[in-house]
Amino acid sequence: MIDVGAIAFRLPPKWEAQQPTSSMRRAQVSASGSAGPAELIVYFFGPQGAGTAQANIERWIGQFTNPDGSPVSDAKQSSSKVSTFDVTKLEVAGKFAGGMAAAGQPQAPQADQRLIAAIVNTAGGPYYFKFLGPNASVTENGVVFDALIASIVASP
Repeated sequence: MIDVGAIAFRLPPKWEAQQPTSSMRRAQVSASGSAGPAELIVYFFGPQGAGTAQANIERWIGQFTNPDGSPVSDAKQSSSKVSTFDVTKLEVAGKFAGGMAAAGQPQAPQADQRLIAAIVNTAGGPYYFKFLGPNASVTENGVVFDALIASIVASP
């Protein structure tokens, strides 16, 4: 189990835990796939979070466009309960233009990307799980991501 504060989750087989590259990251995990690696990042910003779940979802969708540059309109959003936690899930694909390069500058947009994200609400604040990478690799690992989210429990 990987403990990220108020919650812990099971690391999927074949996924590799890495040292987080930022203090904002509670966990960083790499998953291999046919189109290259995808990355799961878990963020926690304290009790106040980083805005409402809906504001985050809208911002994340806005980081994607269709190949012709038009806004993505087929993002999938759902809500569920895991253990005692309310979870909001988002899945969106397209050209991703929301990344940051190492020097803090915006990354060049990347075509054919997919994000599966989950916001897990705890009494101490929300945790943000963002699984991003090449469309094929994230799609191949979608069931594994869902199992990871389903494994969330309160930290001992």
